[in-house]
Amino acid sequence: EKRVSVHTRSATTRANWARAGIAAFVIAGLGGCTFTQTSDVSNPLVRKASWFSYLNADDLRQACSAGTADGQIRIIYNADYYKEVRVFELTPYPGNEEFNLTTRVFGPLQVKDINVELNAPLGAFGGEEAVDRIDRASYLAITDALQAEGFGTQSRDGLRLYSDDYYWVAIGCSSSNITLAAWASGVDDMRALDFPDVLANLSSVERELPEPPAVENAR
Repeated sequence: EKRVSVHTRSATTRANWARAGIAAFVIAGLGGCTFTQTSDVSNPLVRKASWFSYLNADDLRQACSAGTADGQIRIIYNADYYKEVRVFELTPYPGNEEFNLTTRVFGPLQVKDINVELNAPLGAFGGEEAVDRIDRASYLAITDALQAEGFGTQSRDGLRLYSDDYYWVAIGCSSSNITLAAWASGVDDMRALDFPDVLANLSSVERELPEPPAVENAR
């Protein structure tokens, strides 16, 4: 296991996600290869080798410290890793008035659900992907919803995240600083979170988000 710590400084505007906080959590089984800015998460071999690095946003952290990732946010929903993982990536266009919302869905690798393309045999394992161009108001609707649930103000030192459980992780870059938050089944009321609906409504992926367990049924 490896502890993941994030330290951020105070920001002054809503676009900087209000006041940044300090968060740290533990991802059970963290290890493997490093996910870089040139890695392709849709490639199943890359994803398998560097998933925890991707979850930790090592590529985003590096770009953020270099000043080239301002406004980018990665939001990951782990609905039992072996059942479904949903990834939302927000990337601004120059001027920060429009943004790409890229949604990726990775589901169970069951033979009956796989349609292999002859010219791209790995494509069947690449998951579903949709890219939607959204305006600044929609982007702020997402960041406002995240802030309302503790994005930038949480204190989650030592929180453990397990691949066979349900959790959300959000990591963003603002003014070369990293902001992080996490919500986990058994710690938070996952069904009461509002930002998942905001994301789902802005994404063109039609498949519904998997429902997390009720509080009384959480591990």
